[in-house]
Amino acid sequence: MSQQNRLAFLDALRGLAAVYVVLFHVMAMPVPALATGSVLGAVLAMGGTGVALFFIISAFSLAYTMPRHARAPRPLLSFYLHRVFRIAPLFFVLLAFSIWRDGRGSHPGHPVTEILANVTFTFNLFDGWETGIVWASWAIGVEMLFYAVFPLLFRIIDTPLRAWAAAGLATLASGLAMSGLLGAGGLDAVTAYGLLRHLPVFLYGIAAYHLFNALITVPAATAHRYCLAALVAGSVLLVALVVGSAQAVVGPGAGWVLFGAAYAAVLMGLSRFPVRLLVNRVTTWLGQVSYSLYLGHPIVVALLMPVFRRIYAAVPQPDLAWLACAALTLAIALPLAQLGYRVIEVPGIRAGHRVLAALNARRAQPAQGANRSE
Repeated sequence: MSQQNRLAFLDALRGLAAVYVVLFHVMAMPVPALATGSVLGAVLAMGGTGVALFFIISAFSLAYTMPRHARAPRPLLSFYLHRVFRIAPLFFVLLAFSIWRDGRGSHPGHPVTEILANVTFTFNLFDGWETGIVWASWAIGVEMLFYAVFPLLFRIIDTPLRAWAAAGLATLASGLAMSGLLGAGGLDAVTAYGLLRHLPVFLYGIAAYHLFNALITVPAATAHRYCLAALVAGSVLLVALVVGSAQAVVGPGAGWVLFGAAYAAVLMGLSRFPVRLLVNRVTTWLGQVSYSLYLGHPIVVALLMPVFRRIYAAVPQPDLAWLACAALTLAIALPLAQLGYRVIEVPGIRAGHRVLAALNARRAQPAQGANRSE
């Protein structure tokens, strides 16, 4: 998304999603997990659903920027090049580090075929490799599969009615697969890394985009009422899901889809009601560095685990001890995320723009020569 066309509420939600995942991993990555009080623990236990919010935002953002790609000389090339140069540079840097890390000491390292699967972003398609070599990169594998089919989906799902119908059908298919009614193949498709588990969530993002566009044409007061209702409903559903998950009333599969629906509702609400507590300079900045924060923070957490144990030994109250660990993690991870964004992500994005411009210029040259010869 170009800088001048960025939507502040999307950046803010992206940043909050990344921080939620970080806070979850501060608690969950150490073995055994860090102790917390029951209320804080219930909230943190759902931090992994921050990735569902990432997927919602990703689908919305892709749909929001797709008309710009459609105006380019070669729309599909524009779309895919922007995606590759947005994702690949940072991923490849961390992939190189991870291969070096995992090939040292007693660790056997990774076979060439697994490395190639990661380089080509196809690792989600291979049993046992779905998590990716880079820590937390399983979400990148799922995203890349969605990117591959997105232009076709966007062409087919071109109205609000079709968007909600597609989201409903995907939700139904996912539910049937989780129930076992679609057989072993269906169960495989809704594992933690299966695309059918996440497809409804992506489609909620596309549906939210179409609703966002549709609300532009209705009276402002009406749009505000709808968005306020969505914000309240989504917030209430999030609280209910946290409580239900803590009490094992909501299962992980159905809960993932329901969290996706709740996040989509909150996104729609914030599009007209950007609550200052959630949408502000800090959270929008977090959104800018969220990709580097997401991929880089597991390394920081892993290195800090011995320090976490010392903090817990010194601070008897579990919630306060966890807060100290979280604050320390963010104090280190956020500057590194800013560095990754400035040094790797931004140059990568600019390189993508240059490559696309060069390819378009090369294509235009023969056409210009043909015109001169006529």
